[in-house]
Amino acid sequence: MKMKEKWNFIIYLVWFSYLILSAVLMFGQGFLLSRKTLSDVSECVPLEKFGCDGHENSSIKLPCSDDDKIRRILSYSGSPIVCAPKKNKVALILVDALRYDFTEYDKNNASPLYYQNRLPVIRRTVDKWPNRARIFRFMADPPTTTLQRIKALVTGSLPTFVDMSSNFAAMEIQEDNVIDQIVNQGNKAVLLGDDTWARLMPSRWHRSHALYSFHTWDLDTVDNEVDSKIYDELKKTDWDLLVAHYLGVDHAGHRYGPNHPEMARKLKETNARIEKFIEALPQDVILYVIGDHGMTETDSQEWKSTDGDHGGESKAERTAALFAYYGLGFAGDESDRAIGREVQQTDLAPTVSAALGRPPPAPSLGNLLLPVLPNMPVTHTLLHLSNNLKQVTQYLVRYGEESQQISSDKLAQLINATRAQIDLATEVYTQPELRAYISDVRNLMDKVRGAFREVWVEFDSLAMLRALLLLLLAVFFNWIVTEGIPVEHIPNVFSSTFVPSGLIAMAVCISFCFTLDYFEMIDNLGHAIILSTGLVSGAMTCLLVITHWDGITQRWSEGRSQFYERFARTALFASAAILVSNSYIIEEGATLSYLALTVLGLLAWNVRTMKSLLLWAGFGFVMVLTRSYRGCREEQGDCWTSGEGISTGNASRAALVLALGSVAAVIAIARRHVGWRGYGVVIAGIFACSHWAVGWGSLGSPSRSRMLARGAWLVIVAMFALLWKKDGKGPTMPLVVGGLLLYLANTLVLGAAFAPTAGLALLSGFIALNVVPMLKTEGSTKFSLTTRCSSSMACLWALLASYHFYGTGHHATLGHVRWAAVFHAGDPNYTPLGTPISVALMFVYLFGMPLMFGATVPLLALWGRNGAGSLGPRTQLLAVFSLCLKFALCFAVRVFACALSATIHCRHLMIWGVFTPKLLFEVGSCTAALLGALIGATLTAWHVPSQVRSS
Repeated sequence: MKMKEKWNFIIYLVWFSYLILSAVLMFGQGFLLSRKTLSDVSECVPLEKFGCDGHENSSIKLPCSDDDKIRRILSYSGSPIVCAPKKNKVALILVDALRYDFTEYDKNNASPLYYQNRLPVIRRTVDKWPNRARIFRFMADPPTTTLQRIKALVTGSLPTFVDMSSNFAAMEIQEDNVIDQIVNQGNKAVLLGDDTWARLMPSRWHRSHALYSFHTWDLDTVDNEVDSKIYDELKKTDWDLLVAHYLGVDHAGHRYGPNHPEMARKLKETNARIEKFIEALPQDVILYVIGDHGMTETDSQEWKSTDGDHGGESKAERTAALFAYYGLGFAGDESDRAIGREVQQTDLAPTVSAALGRPPPAPSLGNLLLPVLPNMPVTHTLLHLSNNLKQVTQYLVRYGEESQQISSDKLAQLINATRAQIDLATEVYTQPELRAYISDVRNLMDKVRGAFREVWVEFDSLAMLRALLLLLLAVFFNWIVTEGIPVEHIPNVFSSTFVPSGLIAMAVCISFCFTLDYFEMIDNLGHAIILSTGLVSGAMTCLLVITHWDGITQRWSEGRSQFYERFARTALFASAAILVSNSYIIEEGATLSYLALTVLGLLAWNVRTMKSLLLWAGFGFVMVLTRSYRGCREEQGDCWTSGEGISTGNASRAALVLALGSVAAVIAIARRHVGWRGYGVVIAGIFACSHWAVGWGSLGSPSRSRMLARGAWLVIVAMFALLWKKDGKGPTMPLVVGGLLLYLANTLVLGAAFAPTAGLALLSGFIALNVVPMLKTEGSTKFSLTTRCSSSMACLWALLASYHFYGTGHHATLGHVRWAAVFHAGDPNYTPLGTPISVALMFVYLFGMPLMFGATVPLLALWGRNGAGSLGPRTQLLAVFSLCLKFALCFAVRVFACALSATIHCRHLMIWGVFTPKLLFEVGSCTAALLGALIGATLTAWHVPSQVRSS
């Protein structure tokens, strides 16, 4: 076999992977757009610059009070935003994940749960000083990750789903916000705690003591550090805003869940802090204690059954708490003091700005929370409300100029309504009139916020349709290549100039796009490159199909596929087509298990031997065992969940024994059958087992456990490098060892609680692999390359890879992601390559199964005595190429179905809760499958000899 022909196979797989992933990227750019951000900054004019006639820089100099001046200003609808005449200092204490029910106190509850009745100081303070204290339900908008919550809190705007991707790599806020409003006017802000604030708003802080925030199992370090600084800060007078972000409650929720003794301890500490804050608070400082989000419920009163995560849109995740205290008293009457009244988190930014004497941030959609602002005269209250309405009016006008998301009629209606409310302020004099006016303004702001909630995501329909077209072209033409072109003709295709010509055409397209971009003739260079290269690739593949049309039609007319072959294709396409149903997506794990079991059952029935039926029964038993590790998502209601291991990754004694036993069994068999490479597998497996054993339990040594995990990773990486050492024995053994190494990598990131699932996945693949060599063509007992490379094999392998995403405890929801996998060998962020290492570990954790199955696809053709491994190099590589491309096509079909489903349901109620997460996770699985198939095909090409000696 010529070297050129060999590597053209690999280049074509890379080409296909590029087409799929670039089209997905284009779709994502059109579908996952964030809202239109504006660079506007709110400005206000000091009251001193207005004359008694209400005009700025007026030449009329008459003595008049602030009330008279404000009245005159309000009478002019075109007057600018006016700085508040009085301002206070604000201490903003953010207790991460402070759910509202944590703050409730019921003295009649004789047996409170661990999170109940732990903050009595809040209710005691509200009852003792009803004019000084308030407690509200602080409702967050999804997504409920910390980064998006902080952005919403400081800008007063609504977060978007696409920002989820930057939760662990915060970007600097480019919009106007509370912190910038303070700093730009020469005032000072101090930061303590979570460093997310420092990353979002760098160089804004007069003093900053920010600490790394993602040691989710560290409950005390950040809290203790903030405690060591905050009381001294409260005594100082050189700041206007103090931000202190405590993380212990959130981390206790992530590690143990809300109903756990550690949560009780952290809430008691919070109670003591609030009590001490109230005692130490200066008279001119307003204290706001808030939660940025809640956390998921626990289904059991036993503390070992935990949840405590966030990121989604459930009521428990969205309902936080807002406690406010001011020694000189707040505004408002009995209705404003109602305990537990719901307020929106978007309301905090304009409220804090008003307390500090600044205008609301330019992108704010919030309403003033007057019950948590100091008592003030009617005119001052009207000035704050007028400022808020003017800012929102300006935002509506500017947003209408920059974006056409909201219809012009709707926008004009909202603008006119806000201007009308501004004009009505001049008619308000008494407290009853003020209360009615405040209610009208609140209702109007709810309408404005609702209008933006409905249309906040601006879908780029053209980019989405282009991406769907490219995906369809790539899938359709490559399906014809694999299913239509006769097998014996495929080597001729890759020994020709087809692949080099395609690469040259793509290079020309890219150069042409850069030229057009240089002369500013195109708007989006990335879209132009993806679209042009995709269309050229589709055209070339179409030309290839036309060239071989005679052979294709002859093969289709003569060929008659087996029933199991047709069923496997149907099963795969059905599993993709049904992704338009949110109910199916929620229950997809069970369905994929059934389809994989049925397809293998039909293969075994085709063989019709006792051995094949026993293997199928064993396969079914393995799939039943994996069922016990599948978790539940919120929409499934009361379903079975495994205990503490599922939620926290903390292995019980039984789980540890299972993990050690499963890895020991795998490495014992590997050592016996994979030759010298088995030593590396054994050493890595011993390191992994030692890592769990040494770190287990309260008497374990975390530092030594992390060192052992690093040793395991070092051996795995070294063994991957050694896989490329040629020994002349063919590619089968390197592929087997590569699969074993990926198995060990999966066990490390999954942890001891879930390590057995990786072993079950390996066993299910091994059983299926032993059924495949038994297949025979109709009327023949001999080996058939066509049978071994049929679509049913690739479909079965793709269904298994997709299923074991669920079988290892995952779900296609962001709330199920467990970030502890990043830190099992230590904190990568302390290394020079911290971010790439973190990304790689999370990628393996989430998509390790498609990666492992993708890397072992060639074994479907090479495994067994009658496999292609016993044939010539060209036949081997032909079989591997055919299977790898079909396997990749299976995942491309599923991605196309997810993208089409997201397009159809872009205004569906569950688009962000079900369809979008499924699309993101399916793209991740497809990427892992493509990467795995490339690894497997490259290993095969490397170890297959280039020539065969003549006998």
